[in-house]
Amino acid sequence: MNIPDPQTFTDPDKLRKLMANAVRLGYDDLAFQCKMRIAELVGAAHNENDIEREFWTGLAAAEELRTADNGRVTRLVKVRAKHKRVGAEKVLSDQMMEEALSDGFDKLVEHGRGDLTGEAIVMRHEDSFSVDVVNAARKKLMDKGVAVADVAG
Repeated sequence: MNIPDPQTFTDPDKLRKLMANAVRLGYDDLAFQCKMRIAELVGAAHNENDIEREFWTGLAAAEELRTADNGRVTRLVKVRAKHKRVGAEKVLSDQMMEEALSDGFDKLVEHGRGDLTGEAIVMRHEDSFSVDVVNAARKKLMDKGVAVADVAG
């Protein structure tokens, strides 16, 4: 059986069709790869700077995971609205200072994509954030057993 590579797709609608077929046929890894490719495409559309691009990639990944869990399209409306008001750096800073992990953290780490978490984004761009925010992100990663070096690349 010839299984297409999601990385070769540039159309989210075609990726969603591939993902639906993968789910129907029990190819969970392929379905996850489709979700991550959709997230990458969303992030690529927001190329103002690296933090914005990575923020939108991570947000889209979290929304794709939520959508799969809920069985219907799910958008993180509060996060999107806050971003519109204050931007990615402030949203990420505030998320790190909360006790809870960023949206989709556990599922992303479970599938080896901890690099898409808000915590990892903060670690990769620590010069753009306060020491307290960076330390909070590092602590959250370490508390979950995620090696900072693996996601901070």
